[in-house]
Amino acid sequence: MNFLTRWQMRRSVSGADLALWFRSLAAMFNSGVSLDRSLSLLAEQQPNPHLARVCAELAEKISAGRYLSHAMSQQNWLFSAMHIRLVAVGEKTGQMAVSLSQLAELEERQLQIEMKVRGSLTVPLIICGFCLLMVTLAPPLLFRSLLTMLSENGAEMPLPTKILVFFSEAIRNPLSYVFAAVLGGLFLLWAHHQWSQPVTRLGWVRWFQSLPLIGPILRLVSLTRFAQTLYILHSVGVPIVQSLEYASQATADLSLIEDVKGVMERVREGELIGTALAESGGFPGAFCQAVAAGEESGKLGDMLESMARMYQVDLEHGLEVLSKSLEPLMLGFVGLVVAFTVVATMLPMLKVMDSL
Repeated sequence: MNFLTRWQMRRSVSGADLALWFRSLAAMFNSGVSLDRSLSLLAEQQPNPHLARVCAELAEKISAGRYLSHAMSQQNWLFSAMHIRLVAVGEKTGQMAVSLSQLAELEERQLQIEMKVRGSLTVPLIICGFCLLMVTLAPPLLFRSLLTMLSENGAEMPLPTKILVFFSEAIRNPLSYVFAAVLGGLFLLWAHHQWSQPVTRLGWVRWFQSLPLIGPILRLVSLTRFAQTLYILHSVGVPIVQSLEYASQATADLSLIEDVKGVMERVREGELIGTALAESGGFPGAFCQAVAAGEESGKLGDMLESMARMYQVDLEHGLEVLSKSLEPLMLGFVGLVVAFTVVATMLPMLKVMDSL
């Protein structure tokens, strides 16, 4: 299976589909239905053809005597190493229903975060798109005849008007689209080259996280996912080093993954988790102190759950502040575009009137 096929298949299965799949499988198994029978029923009821095919293949392998975790490892385009590890722990401890329920809960929490982030950015993105549409379409459609008349009268064009005329002519010239396509292709090649280098990619991620407004939200999303995933992995009995690795990978945050690598090395050497997190410098002091307190009291799972809930609340508040902060900024940008267009149009007209 090539990369493009894997990508298309993974895109066809949403986070909601995967969360519902885990939840349904856990409910059937908890009701006493065997795994192979449960998967066969899900294959028949599944509207997504790719997920239905996965269910049928998993059911066939389990009927042949394979473990579910081994069968899932053959479908690594859909299931991550964390999914497989949690199922394997459930198989060894006899808590398969618990592991499947925890996976469903994890996917649901991840989906909640994604939906809140998308919802908070929807309005600012729509306003930004409107601004770009106005910049590209207003000059050629609304002011073309007026600018042509002024140009034919020999009026001296001020700089703002020249810029407006340049955009107007560029929109009507087919060569400008060819040039834009070539320039966009070169930019994509350069971006791909930069992103393929781990050091450069990590630098770009940390730069984005240092931006005002957006940076703290990105970091908070990663911390929320990390705390939630670490809590679930710890609650089902996954070793702490592997829990740290899988939890960091679940965030897809390269900066946090790099920080956790150092934490894992220190934990392997016998250092406490809270101390290792604090020494990495990539985690808030409150989170490190909470983990350290959980280790000392023997209630690490409870502390991780509390921190996950706290970060969830902080994330909701941060997204609300972000959306309310971006809206006036975008509206201000729209106002600047409108003002520039009006000024660029009125300046030559005033010159013509003065010359009369």
